[in-house]
Amino acid sequence: MKRKRIFLLIGVVAVVFGCSKEALYNEENTTQSSKPHLKSALNCTQKPEETDYSIFYMCNDGYRIGDVMPFYDQDNSKFYTFYLKDIWDDGMNERHSWYAAKTSDFCSYKELKRTALTCSTEGCDQDFALGTGCIVKKKSTYYSFYTGHNPNFPSECVTRKEGIMMASTNSINQPFEKVSSFTTIYAPSGLSYDEQDNWRDPFVYYNPDNSKYYMVLSARKDVNGEWKGVIPYFSSSDLFNWTYEGVLYDGDSSNFFMMECPELFKQGDYFYLLFSDYNSKNIYYRKSDSMFGPWSEPCGYSRFTGKGTYGAKTAADQYDRYLFGWTNVNDGDTDEAVKKWGGNLNVHKFIQLPDGDLKITIPHTVENYLFQEEQQIEKDSQWGDVSQIGDNNSYHIVSPGDWDVYNVIFEPIDLDQYIITADVSYAWSGKDFGFMLGACDGWNEFYSLRFVPSQGRFSFDKTKRTELTPETPADDDVPYILDPNTNCYVRIVVENSMVSVYINNEAMLTTRIYKMSGFHWGIFAANSDVTFSNIRLRKPSDIVCE
Repeated sequence: MKRKRIFLLIGVVAVVFGCSKEALYNEENTTQSSKPHLKSALNCTQKPEETDYSIFYMCNDGYRIGDVMPFYDQDNSKFYTFYLKDIWDDGMNERHSWYAAKTSDFCSYKELKRTALTCSTEGCDQDFALGTGCIVKKKSTYYSFYTGHNPNFPSECVTRKEGIMMASTNSINQPFEKVSSFTTIYAPSGLSYDEQDNWRDPFVYYNPDNSKYYMVLSARKDVNGEWKGVIPYFSSSDLFNWTYEGVLYDGDSSNFFMMECPELFKQGDYFYLLFSDYNSKNIYYRKSDSMFGPWSEPCGYSRFTGKGTYGAKTAADQYDRYLFGWTNVNDGDTDEAVKKWGGNLNVHKFIQLPDGDLKITIPHTVENYLFQEEQQIEKDSQWGDVSQIGDNNSYHIVSPGDWDVYNVIFEPIDLDQYIITADVSYAWSGKDFGFMLGACDGWNEFYSLRFVPSQGRFSFDKTKRTELTPETPADDDVPYILDPNTNCYVRIVVENSMVSVYINNEAMLTTRIYKMSGFHWGIFAANSDVTFSNIRLRKPSDIVCE
C-alpha cells in the first residue's frame, strides 16, 4: 500500500504582501518593518492526486463510490458499506453494480472480493442498471431492496424507468441473488405520482412495536396542483407483500425536487427522516415522536453538514449511530473543474441532544488513531498586528479593516497522516476569520475555511480574497453561530484531497481540495479581533485504529 497523505488542516492565511493598485494595504502608510517577510516563495504546484485512501475510503482499483448503504452486522460486529460503484460498461454488464467494504474502526476498510449485486444483462429487464437501496436481515437471511433502473426507457419493452426490487443471500459476505418471485413495486396508478420515472432509493425500517416492516422511498407527486418531491411509504409483515400507505412526508412548505436516499430510523425517544436534497445537495432531517409524523424541523440549525457529503444514510452499533456519505471527485482532479458523480466515502458520528436535535462529530476511533504522536509546527512568517501568546502556538490577531488580512503562515506539512486542532474565539468581528489552505500567495490566492459571524455560518471558499463579498456564494457552508468570547474547538482532517472540518462537536464540512498537499497554511483575521489557541499537529504511529 502506498503511503497515505492525510493532511489535517486547520490553518489558513490571509497574508497581505505585494503592492499594486489592488493591494490590500496602503504602501505609502506601511513601514518597511511591518511588511510581511516570507522565508521563501509559496509553492503553487499541485501534486498528483492519490487513489490510495484509508480513512476516506475509495475502491482499491481507483473507481469511485456513490449512494452508500451502510449495514451493521451484529454477528461479526462489523459495519458493511454497500455502494454503487461508478462503472458504466455495457460490454462488461457493469452499470452501477453494488460492491461493498467492511470495517470496525472507520480507519481501514477491507473490500469484499466479489460483486455484491449485479445488474441484468437483458436490455428489457427493469434492473438493466442498478440504483441504491438498503439491507435488511430477517432471521438468517439478508435481503437487499434496490432500485431497478433501465436507461432504455422509453422503449417498446421498457415502460417504466424505475422500480423497487429484491435480492437475498444467506451470508453478508456473499453476493446477493435476485428474488425472481418478488413483485416489482412501481408507483401506484391514478394517485398523481410520476409513474414512469423518479421512483427510487428504498429503505426498510422494522418497527418492533407492531412487528411490521415499513419501506420509504424517493418519488415525485402532484400535491394540490404543485409537483413536489415526496417520501411515500409501504407496510409489510413478511418483506414480500407490501401495502401502499400514502405519503409519509411531502416537505410541508418546502418544495424539494427530490428527497433522495431517504431513511427512517429511531434514536432514543425520537423518530427521524433523513434525506438528501437533489437540487441543493444538502442533507436535511426531520424529527417526530411518532413514526407517522407530524414531522418538524430541528429546533436549532436546519442542517449539520454542507453539500460536500451527499446520498447519506446511517447505521448504528450498540453504542453510537454514524452517518455514511460520499464526496464527489472533480473532472481531471483539479479544483477548477466540474464535479463528477461518485467519489470517496466519509463517515461521521451523531450526537443526540435532549430536544431531539442531532449534532455531528469525528468518530472516536478515527480521532484516537490520529492523536498518537505530537509533531512540530514550523512558522514561516506573520503579517499585521499579531501577538504570540506563550510558546504553545497560540496567537492573538487584531485586524482593523475589511482589507487588512492579518495572519500567521506555517510551513507545509509532509506527513503520511495527521490532524491539526485549535481553539478559536473572538472579541468582535466585522468580516471573517479562520484558516487558509492551498496558499499560492499570502494575500489573495488561497482557499479559506472561515467563520462569518454576521451571517451565522462556517464557510469554505475558493474565491480570491479580492473578489470575495458578503454576496459571494460559498463553495460549501454550514449554519453555525459563534458568539463573541466563546471558545470553539476545531479539528481538520485531510487525506490526499479529502478534507473534513469538525466544528465544536456540533457541525461538519467535508470537501474536496486538490491544492492541499505541499502547500503553506495558516490562520487569519479580517476586520476582527481573534485568538487562536493551542494549535497542535499530531499524527498516528504504527498502532492500529481502535
